[in-house]
Amino acid sequence: MIKKILAVMMMLLFMSGTMSAAFEKSAGLPTILLAEVKGYGEDELRPEFLASFREALGDQMQQSKIFSVDLSRLSDGVYLDLDKQAPEDKLFSFIHMDAIANGHLYRRELACSQMIRYGDSVKGKAYYQDDDKTAERRKAEGKPYELSANITQMAIELGNKYGVDYLLFVNVRDADVFRKTGGIFGTHTTAEELEKGMRGKKVTFELEYYLVNAKTCKVYEGQNAQKKTALMKNVVVGKQGQKANTTQLLTEILKDQAQQIIKGLEGKGLKTV
Repeated sequence: MIKKILAVMMMLLFMSGTMSAAFEKSAGLPTILLAEVKGYGEDELRPEFLASFREALGDQMQQSKIFSVDLSRLSDGVYLDLDKQAPEDKLFSFIHMDAIANGHLYRRELACSQMIRYGDSVKGKAYYQDDDKTAERRKAEGKPYELSANITQMAIELGNKYGVDYLLFVNVRDADVFRKTGGIFGTHTTAEELEKGMRGKKVTFELEYYLVNAKTCKVYEGQNAQKKTALMKNVVVGKQGQKANTTQLLTEILKDQAQQIIKGLEGKGLKTV
């Protein structure tokens, strides 16, 4: 079924032709298209939260002196359900899931049902449940790898269409705010909750990012995790004062995580693939 869907998507891509670059690219610098920011973890994240992080990441990427960025997809939807996505969005989602499934960081038990189905179609359920194979994949972390054969042409065509050198995908696997008493809110709660103070709150934020070379289809993967809530609280208080709320804390963490991605891209990513 997935192969049939991919075949139809590729046909639509060929029919769409070539588009002019929506963003001015810096001469001599490689260009990265911010292709997709989604959450393929077991808990679905709110679309508005993902959109906020994507905007924060885009802002930080524009400040790089190592690469230029194409943000022409910044306003596109962040729906996880393929049925709600536009045809081209589906293509990017398939590339993103393929990068995850072929990578060294993928944990089937922590993925959403859509990601599990796709991953199983790539290498089979038994592969991801084999402890020895999992250990081998973990040891290879940081080494480049390739997309599946049926996905490479799709990535190349989209790279050509946007006139970019790289495609960047970010999987926000987990993001939440916990009360010390054990209650959970954050990405799963109302805006009113987020306007409350930071006292007694702990933030978790885990993501993986995948830089795909749009010519060779080699992939570099990296991961970040927010584990210093107390430090980030001090940063927020220094900027906003003692009455700073949880939304301001999350905003600061989104900015910090975006900066960590930039460091990874500039430090190893672009040199690796």
